[in-house]
Amino acid sequence: MLLNILKSEGDHRILTASDGDDALKLMEDPRHPFDVVFLDLMLPSISGLDLLERVRATPACRYVRVIICTTSTDSATVVRAARLGVRHYMVKPADKIRVFEQIGIIKAEIAGLQKIEKPEEAAGRLGIDLPTYKSKVSSTLENMERWLTHAKAGAQSSDRRQLASDSGRLKSEALDLGLREVGRRFSTLETRLSIEPKGDVPDSRAIEIAFIMSHLHGELNRVRSVLKIIVPDKVGP
Repeated sequence: MLLNILKSEGDHRILTASDGDDALKLMEDPRHPFDVVFLDLMLPSISGLDLLERVRATPACRYVRVIICTTSTDSATVVRAARLGVRHYMVKPADKIRVFEQIGIIKAEIAGLQKIEKPEEAAGRLGIDLPTYKSKVSSTLENMERWLTHAKAGAQSSDRRQLASDSGRLKSEALDLGLREVGRRFSTLETRLSIEPKGDVPDSRAIEIAFIMSHLHGELNRVRSVLKIIVPDKVGP
């Protein structure tokens, strides 16, 4: 199904592997570097996440972009994938709109879109000095962390409409500060939370929402690292 979708649009060069061992051999081969790998978690010889650990430990393909494709709704799977640097997650069966949405995002990354606006440029645009800008970013990141912790508990509740609204507000704050990747992820989260805002969330969407939230935590820490923002020690209970 995925092959048919990929062949239906665009001029993609597609290579397939029958199991994890064959996949790793393909990715290690310098004759055909991959822009993206669609990785199933249920493989014949090795699990997809175990394969991904081997990929991340292999210099030739360590930084390849990976889209996880699975029916799993296990939160532990989402967390482990995020820790292995996976930012793209797609629940099977493959859907044409979702497939090309993911490919479009990756094309934008390959085109070299910066994840963070240059701090000096962002500070100048906002009319503030660099230390003030960094302080403002630090405060915003802390607020986002607190909101994400709260939102994880309410993503399957009737509060989703409010959570979607909050995601839109946080997206605007991130983009205003030049945190482009953070803003894009909050935008995706807003879209997912806005679908069927009442009633129970289907397992497939719940796992996708959990994945986006888990990776947002990692992206906030990445911003801190890039901008050299030190997280203050917690004082008191």
